[in-house]
Amino acid sequence: MEDNNTTTNCVIVVADPAGLVLAIDTDCPGCGHWERTLTAATGLYGCTRCAHTSFERDH
Repeated sequence: MEDNNTTTNCVIVVADPAGLVLAIDTDCPGCGHWERTLTAATGLYGCTRCAHTSFERDH
């Protein structure tokens, strides 16, 4: 019997790298949130909670 909180491993294949956005486990310098994003096509780091963006992971 599976628990509703069980996480399953998924593989997502992206044919177009322009649509690839990665989750990065680092704090956002703008708001302190624990997760940021990296858009592969632009090299731009963002935040999942605020509008802060940068081209450097820790800035």
